[in-house]
Amino acid sequence: MFGGAIILALIFLSFAFTGDPTISAIRRIISFPLTPLGATITTLLFSFRDVSFENGFKKINGQWVAIAFVILVVSSLPLVARVLVNQAEQSVQRAYAEQQGICQDVCPADIPEAAPLGQIVGLVVLGDNMDAVRTPAELSSRIENTVTPSPAASLSPILLSRLDSASRLYGRVQQAGGAPFVMVTAGPVVGNSERRTQKEQVLRQVLINNGVPDAAISVNRNGLNAREAMKDAQDLLEERGQLDGDGTSQLNSNRVAIVAPALTMRRAALTFEEGDLQVVAWPTNFYGSDFSTDDTLALLSDLVPNVEALRLTTAYVEETTALIGYFLRGWLPEIDSQWSEIVELVPQ
Repeated sequence: MFGGAIILALIFLSFAFTGDPTISAIRRIISFPLTPLGATITTLLFSFRDVSFENGFKKINGQWVAIAFVILVVSSLPLVARVLVNQAEQSVQRAYAEQQGICQDVCPADIPEAAPLGQIVGLVVLGDNMDAVRTPAELSSRIENTVTPSPAASLSPILLSRLDSASRLYGRVQQAGGAPFVMVTAGPVVGNSERRTQKEQVLRQVLINNGVPDAAISVNRNGLNAREAMKDAQDLLEERGQLDGDGTSQLNSNRVAIVAPALTMRRAALTFEEGDLQVVAWPTNFYGSDFSTDDTLALLSDLVPNVEALRLTTAYVEETTALIGYFLRGWLPEIDSQWSEIVELVPQ
């Protein structure tokens, strides 16, 4: 009972103090059994309940081991991972297409074929903090770093590609007559103030090299925390005088573009919409598949478990958990399984 009370207290604190890094770390520990790997390990631990170390491992509960085996295998199948991730990644496109169909004869002028890029006043780039732990597959070779030293070499390739994508969007907005700010949520979190400033300059330099003015760049350390990013975007809009008297963006006028992984775009876009900021979606990092290939060997390879599939499945589960948490906190509009909220989409 005491342990249960502690867990309930920590869950309450995670709702009350969402931005506290200690509470966030504890919340990740508590939610670990909900991930595929966490569920597998937890289930295996249950199989050892009746084990007597004096008699060895002869009495392991085979049912729990079988359940753990099924969880691990299914979550490691590329076919399963792609189906789950594809469903989440395509949510923006489906919602936009459905709303266009519904309003075709009623309000065609309200939903243009292309997002009005000239009305974008801010770009919010959601990304993992540059100090986040990276897998070996994402790390740059030390030999490459020695031969071709570059400030960007210290960045994750995933984050670097997202910054490049944001720069392309900035160029398109600029061509349409806009001059938006660019807020990057992937700032450094490790080191003293001087060290963090040096790391932040790396992020800035990547954007500057791609044509984004230094004065337009803002860097913070919120990571993929869409709620905090939305608040920061509101503050920047208020500083620039682009919010009306109610503290909301000027309806049907100014837009905020979100550059985020396609997997997390649904939560991010709905969070900004709930904050009365009109959203233009620019999803990146697509991992799903349309299953249009006729290559039998390629299809068969999707039935072979691998680590990358486990990572994708884990990312989907974590995003689903985060979406539920945002909804329970009241940070999202009322949504259904089809996500009927209107979010404009920039053709890539």
